[in-house]
Amino acid sequence: MHHVTRLLEANSYVRCLLVDFSKAFDVVSHEILLNKLIALQLPPFAVNWITAFLMNRSQTCKVGDELSPISQITRGIIQGSGLGPTLYITMESDLQPKSNINLLFKYADDTNLIVPENTDVVLLEEFEHIKQWASDNRMTINESKTKEIVFRRPSPKILHMFPSINGIELTDHVKLLGVIMQDNFSVELHIKYILSLCSQRIFLLKRLRAQGLAHHHLNLVYQAIVVSRILYALPAWGSFLTKDQIGRINAFFKRSHIFGLATNIEDVVSLLDKASKDLFYKMQIPQHCLHDILPAKAPHRHILRDRGHNFVLPQCIYNVFRYSFLNRCLFEYF
Repeated sequence: MHHVTRLLEANSYVRCLLVDFSKAFDVVSHEILLNKLIALQLPPFAVNWITAFLMNRSQTCKVGDELSPISQITRGIIQGSGLGPTLYITMESDLQPKSNINLLFKYADDTNLIVPENTDVVLLEEFEHIKQWASDNRMTINESKTKEIVFRRPSPKILHMFPSINGIELTDHVKLLGVIMQDNFSVELHIKYILSLCSQRIFLLKRLRAQGLAHHHLNLVYQAIVVSRILYALPAWGSFLTKDQIGRINAFFKRSHIFGLATNIEDVVSLLDKASKDLFYKMQIPQHCLHDILPAKAPHRHILRDRGHNFVLPQCIYNVFRYSFLNRCLFEYF
């Protein structure tokens, strides 16, 4: 969301392609993966250990009393293993966009391509490049599940039409890593989704209370399965909350307290402020994955008052960039 809003400062729209690899973990070629591990110049004992972890596995199917012949497993990464996500990241590590202007974001098997209006390599060409990579690495893209969403600047004066990709669904909202994003930066659908989910969990808590669970234990479960769900990725989408949406979430917190399921009445604005502040200061650690998006630090000068940080404040033309997580923190905690 930071990069999309940043690109909209100079572009009237940004196209985002959410690429779906069919059974991504299950079809990884052991041969190709091990060659990529060797190319990383890992210690030989580490490569041998991973090889032993992947190889010499077999499977058989049983239907009734009948067993199929034993077959060797030559593809796939064991899902649920601690090593699985890291091995898949290694498998996809050499997949990069053709243009330095375009961006490719990868989280395990979620691959998302961002192409702004003003670019030297269009979305279709980038998608063909990804398909070629998939073919070279013996993987398959499921085009029926691959979706495109176009983020637009609010009320652009000029909006040129662009050709869509045949076979790819163009949608106004997508669900990415548990967060529903809309092309107009509204979080209405996400609010409806999480409140519906939390209402189901409130029903579970009422059942637990009916079974005699103590009040302080109910509050612990409430924090774990209700408050934590609203807190999930809150810094990313919380900046775009409207007053009405804030009121609906706070009304839900108040009802939970009236039902006797929560010790305190939570406030979503307070939760957002705490979560944003915690993340903002954590990302200042050089090893943090978000550290690279921080702006440069201001040159040293005599300051008569304490400041929350010494980063250069960005120039924001439009509110969608001004209200994004990082910029909101930079201005609020200055």
